[in-house]
Amino acid sequence: MTTLTQLEDLLLHSREEAKGIILQLRAARRQLEETNSKIQDPQQYQQNTLLIEAIDQAENIINTIYYRYHNCALVGGSEKMLS
Repeated sequence: MTTLTQLEDLLLHSREEAKGIILQLRAARRQLEETNSKIQDPQQYQQNTLLIEAIDQAENIINTIYYRYHNCALVGGSEKMLS
């Protein structure tokens, strides 16, 4: 797992890497949401929902760090589209 310092270094030097990380997180979220729509087991649904929340937090951390270093948003607008 990447440490916060390593993540900061990565985001400091590469917008493309930051975009790539966000895209991977979004793909994981889509898979979890799709799986959740089919799950009948409440425990599995709850676990997937917690993972989705963790993904949201990870995206927020990445966007905050990126903004701190570059004074511009990696993700813009309410649709959260990558620019």
